[in-house]
Amino acid sequence: MNRGIYPVVAGAITRERQLELLAHNLGNIHTTGFKKDEAIFGTILAQVKGPPLAGIDLFPQVATVLPDLSQGALRHTGHYLDVALEGDGFFVVDTPQGLRHFRGGQLRINDKKELATPLGDPLLGKNGPIKISSGKLTIDETGTVRVNNRIVGQLRIERLSPSAVPTKAGELYWIPPKQVEQATDVKVHQGTLEQANVNPSLDLVAMIQVTRGYEQMQKAIQTMDDLTGRIIQSAHVQG
Repeated sequence: MNRGIYPVVAGAITRERQLELLAHNLGNIHTTGFKKDEAIFGTILAQVKGPPLAGIDLFPQVATVLPDLSQGALRHTGHYLDVALEGDGFFVVDTPQGLRHFRGGQLRINDKKELATPLGDPLLGKNGPIKISSGKLTIDETGTVRVNNRIVGQLRIERLSPSAVPTKAGELYWIPPKQVEQATDVKVHQGTLEQANVNPSLDLVAMIQVTRGYEQMQKAIQTMDDLTGRIIQSAHVQG
């Protein structure tokens, strides 16, 4: 088989993975607090028989996928249970799977009268879940929670240490790494939602470019396949 086809096939697979990521990002453009995924590219040395050929045995690949944690635009809603973070930080949530990070969104009061995420999991304060009694609920920029102007809790907000790698747990939560710090430069905005940090115009242009590259590689694969077929057929005729 023509060894030159291997890196082309690997390139096509890489483009296909890029398209999946772009489609996933665009599909979550209206998901509150969504952070887009970005592909990190690399190369691998192929394990093939025969002497190495310059450039041919290096295959492109998506080495890893990392989320872009840049700030999404803040949209004012005026609803008292809509909460967003401005800055590098996460709320801490107690879930059946353990502690999770959460960027904010449309909160609710769960069956236990706790301030909770849309899934009903309680947001943690410095002393555990925050109980909400009937009355006017306000949350200030520091995360202090009040009911009828009486302090009932202080939202726990953490930031990742510079060496920590964030991991998504679905579209709503994040798995907190071991390296976390107390966030000190984050503002909490009540009556506000953070929009996805996806730029649809840029991602649509990128999708068009990647699609064209994918189609070109498919044509190259077909051309190499046809050439190999003709060589085999010619060898049979000469034999």
